[in-house]
Amino acid sequence: MAEISSGGTPAGKRTYWQRPEGKVGMGLLAGMGVGLAWGFITLLPKLIEIAENTLYLSFLLGALALVYCMVFVWDRPRTLLFYGLQMISRWITGNFVELDPVSILHAFVKQMKERRAVIQDRLGRLVGVRRMLESKIAQSEKERQQALRLAGAARGTGDDDGLNAHAEIAARRSRDIEEYDAMKGQMQNIEGLLQRVLRRADYHIQTAEDEANQLADKHTITKAVGAATTAAQGIFGDTDLLEVRNMAAERIRDDYEKRLGELQTLIDLTDFDHAVDLNQMAFRQDGLAQLAEAEMKVSAVEKADPAGSARALSAGDPLAGFSSGIPGGTPMGAKPEDRWRGKLRGGR
Repeated sequence: MAEISSGGTPAGKRTYWQRPEGKVGMGLLAGMGVGLAWGFITLLPKLIEIAENTLYLSFLLGALALVYCMVFVWDRPRTLLFYGLQMISRWITGNFVELDPVSILHAFVKQMKERRAVIQDRLGRLVGVRRMLESKIAQSEKERQQALRLAGAARGTGDDDGLNAHAEIAARRSRDIEEYDAMKGQMQNIEGLLQRVLRRADYHIQTAEDEANQLADKHTITKAVGAATTAAQGIFGDTDLLEVRNMAAERIRDDYEKRLGELQTLIDLTDFDHAVDLNQMAFRQDGLAQLAEAEMKVSAVEKADPAGSARALSAGDPLAGFSSGIPGGTPMGAKPEDRWRGKLRGGR
């Protein structure tokens, strides 16, 4: 028996991959792998784009399905959407009305007049149709009379064919006259109805126009009152300018109180100097009083010595300076106030 190798193949017998064609196959497989890798890398952006478009398409389909269900399947979302649309429409309409309500009133009256003009035009056409019917009735009556006359003439000559033909024409014209009369009656009824409609339309148009004019006058008055109210609120109400005005007034009050405080401080200082001056004057008055008292004592001493001899005064005697005979003394003839004022001025 042939020996079996560890790889499961008989010993001495090579596998396909060990043979030369196997190596070529391995090369081909490697080339195919490289080609597939290169193709995948090349096509990768396209694949990513396809995936993105697929996801985007799925999102759009889901959104469309959601909208379809909300509008046509689910009752509550559909009701909410309807009420939301109503609210938006009313809000937009309210803004238009708020801008110029008088123009809307006049536009409504103008629209009513335009529709009345349409009714008037249709009524004119109906009158034209009625007159056309009247002319056709007259023409048919004329042709009927002519056919009857010709039928009578044909009977007189024994022409049965002519008699039958003209009799048929006369009968047809009689039927036409009946139909035209019926149509004329209908036209007259319609004209009567449209006349009533026009009268009512005129009434409503006149009422709407009068109301629009009155409301326009009220709107003018309202605007005037609103302007006056706004001006009054600017005077009595709380506005930005009022706040700035209060700030300015507070600043003026602060400056006023500050200046008054400075002035009061200055006045207090001035009163203190005046008090000092008053104290000095009081001291001066006391000194002058003491001087007058001393001079009175000296005069009394001189009157007591009739011989006129000078009394020897010691240096410590307070009356030594009042003697006229002592050098450096003050003459007795001068006023005491003048003498002491001079000394006080010199001491200052």
